[in-house]
Amino acid sequence: MNAFRVRHLENCLKHFEEVTTFKQPLDLFLKRYFQAHKAIASQDRAFIVENVYDLVRWKGLLDYVTPPPANWSNRLRTFFISDRWKAHTLNTRLEPHIRCSFPEGLFKRIDAAFGTKKAMQICNTLNENCPIFLRVNTNKVSRDKIFKYLTNKGVAVEKCVNSPVGLMLTHKQRLLDLPEYKQGLVEIQDESSQLVAFKIKVKPGDRVMDYCAGSAGKACVYATLMENQGKIFLHDIRETMLDQAKIRLRHAGVQNFELIPPRHPALPTLVGTMDWVIVDAPCTGTGALRRNPDMKWNYTDAKMFELVALQRDIFEKALPYLKPTGKIVYITNSILDEENVQQAKYFCHKHGLYLSEPPFHALPQSKGMDGFFCATFERRQ
Repeated sequence: MNAFRVRHLENCLKHFEEVTTFKQPLDLFLKRYFQAHKAIASQDRAFIVENVYDLVRWKGLLDYVTPPPANWSNRLRTFFISDRWKAHTLNTRLEPHIRCSFPEGLFKRIDAAFGTKKAMQICNTLNENCPIFLRVNTNKVSRDKIFKYLTNKGVAVEKCVNSPVGLMLTHKQRLLDLPEYKQGLVEIQDESSQLVAFKIKVKPGDRVMDYCAGSAGKACVYATLMENQGKIFLHDIRETMLDQAKIRLRHAGVQNFELIPPRHPALPTLVGTMDWVIVDAPCTGTGALRRNPDMKWNYTDAKMFELVALQRDIFEKALPYLKPTGKIVYITNSILDEENVQQAKYFCHKHGLYLSEPPFHALPQSKGMDGFFCATFERRQ
């Protein structure tokens, strides 16, 4: 075992545990850690990243099989000394949440929605390494052409089954140096996010209010359907995210957009004028825990219900921008009923809406896309 790697691995985990009070996500923490430790070579970084994610995923089970005290030094010893700890994932005498290495409260929520057998399957899927998906910018090039370009260069990709603009990397690759990536022909984006964006069935000439736009990942997808006709209004309380959205959309060749930060003077004039309003709401992110395994250990029912209240508040604030015949889309990357089906029922009852079509609810797939929920509503006339 390489002592340099293990020392930095343990150091990483200990420092991350110290900064979790600042709600810093694991991927951002690792980026900053490597920036502060430039002596760590790329191969060592890959080892550290892979094992940090695995150790965070399996922390619950490791704590069960590791003699006390529960700390990263002891967990590392159990993790590396042998693979015998993994056998406990099949130990039916253990509580299901321990076998899956999930916090008990979160597992109970998933169990209540799907039953124990399905809940364990979902949690084990969320303990896998996350696959990497690409979205082809069809404003600039077809998926078939990009597929040929990449395969001819030895980049192992497959065409996505569900997304018509998606590709999946079958092996880890360094993408940032590829000219196709630099030119904005492809971008990293999960297949579920691509599919959700295609559920927003905009057409050229439509007016769209993307109320929680973030960095415009979904806008880059549905914007291709508008052919740079009509208008996309991007709103977010985080102005830094809107700055990123501007760069991203321009890179993608999208021109028909306007940034609308909070307190923008145009906001009152947009009320009642939108063909589409999109609410990509903040949520527990339980459908994407492969990418953020640290989030499951921060879960509490209280935090989840705070998010439920926030989702209702955001939806209520976004709804007035819809014109009478328009449609409003509610999106989460959660798998919890409280944030999804129950919210859809609440919105219909509270605001006099009805579902345009059955909600689209995808569970995380093994070696596939993340979990998400999408519901489209219209006003009762």
